[in-house]
Amino acid sequence: MLRQHPEFLESLRGEFDFGGQQAIASGDIEEGELNLDESRDGKSLFAFWTGHLVPAACGREIRGTWQLLPKDGQPARESPFVLRRVAGDRGW
Repeated sequence: MLRQHPEFLESLRGEFDFGGQQAIASGDIEEGELNLDESRDGKSLFAFWTGHLVPAACGREIRGTWQLLPKDGQPARESPFVLRRVAGDRGW
């Protein structure tokens, strides 16, 4: 779940679980655009998240693209994503 970053109040931070693989993401939403950096080990960059607030969702939904950080000899991977605010909560 993404929430307000504990140290940087203008930013977001959260933890995810993808099929048993833990990840940490942090970043910003500026002028309706989301940019997150994802790490799987808490130190190195693993992937990027870029997206936009969906106007019809009244600030409750972000749609975008997740992109794996390219590595030598491996093709870049991308996948669409949708983040929705949790009902009754301030997180995504």
